[in-house]
Amino acid sequence: MEKKKKKVDVFQIIVSVVSIIGVLAALIVVPEFRRWIGLDSAGTEAAEIQDDKLVVFYDDDGSLDGTAALLYLLAHPNVTVQAITISYGEAHPEVYVQHIGRLLDDLGLSGIPLGAGQDTPLSGGNAFPDWMRQLSDNFWGISLPNEDRSYLATNAPELMVSSIHQSDVPVTIFMSGPATNLAQALRLDPGIRENIEAIYIMGGAVYVPGNIRDLTPDSPNGVAEWNIYADPLAAKEVFNSGIDIYLVPLDATDQVTINIEDTRLWRVGDKAASYAASLYDISFNEYGMEVTEIWDLLAAVIMVDPELCGFQSLSLDVITEDGNMTGQTILVTDNQPNVSVCLYPDPDLVRQKMIEVFSHSE
Repeated sequence: MEKKKKKVDVFQIIVSVVSIIGVLAALIVVPEFRRWIGLDSAGTEAAEIQDDKLVVFYDDDGSLDGTAALLYLLAHPNVTVQAITISYGEAHPEVYVQHIGRLLDDLGLSGIPLGAGQDTPLSGGNAFPDWMRQLSDNFWGISLPNEDRSYLATNAPELMVSSIHQSDVPVTIFMSGPATNLAQALRLDPGIRENIEAIYIMGGAVYVPGNIRDLTPDSPNGVAEWNIYADPLAAKEVFNSGIDIYLVPLDATDQVTINIEDTRLWRVGDKAASYAASLYDISFNEYGMEVTEIWDLLAAVIMVDPELCGFQSLSLDVITEDGNMTGQTILVTDNQPNVSVCLYPDPDLVRQKMIEVFSHSE
């Protein structure tokens, strides 16, 4: 009996030791315990904080509201802007990217890589009016420092490919202009799909009229939206890329406007918020508008907080043939959904979120 008892005791000891080892192993994978015992450095802790942020690759065509969207993303505490590229569209990319360089320099953020795309669409396409491109090229008359400096800007599609591959976490692409740069990047290296979390696009008109006539009143095209219309083939290729796409079309942007009281509240924040306010105050102070749409800025707000809009899964395609419907985003009823479309934004909560982010951005 005594020998049997000793065997049991030995067995219990072994079980206890194994249990203790298991507990220690489990604790080691807990970040707080790792830091307490000194296994993790401050750099690792910073990396963990970084992982909690939305890593965004920003691509715009040098637009007023697109720049406001960039300032919103830079001000948001839960966003890291990985790189910035300017596409064909409202401005000339090589000109406007220098404005972005000066803007970032003034904000103390000059370390973000910049890229400029080609100044033509993939095929065909429709250029923005010259008067609008001139306004963008001149940064709408807003003065920026460092006019005598030149900022390095690499090829936009190549920067997109390298940045996406080098990211430790999947990248979310914010696209608020024609899809030229992204379509070219996907042509260069289709493998980048594997490290793209999602694409948020401001563009298209699904159930509402287009906005081509807002800039060219005599246009026969009443169905397309400018970002898609400027490079329909690029948009078509991105829509069919198989990547998760979230579209913020005119259906949504028509529902959300801001006024000068909103921008006044933004100015409580830092310089980035003041720049954003100044961009929209042009409409109020120089053009006498009481309210203005916030197309690209709305898309940025919704990208960071998707619950601010009701999305619907739809199958969309883009008309690329020349004619009165070029660039129209059309519903394809017999195909599987390929785009999640924001149709029902909450205007009050969107405005509240912008005030919150901009006014606390210092």
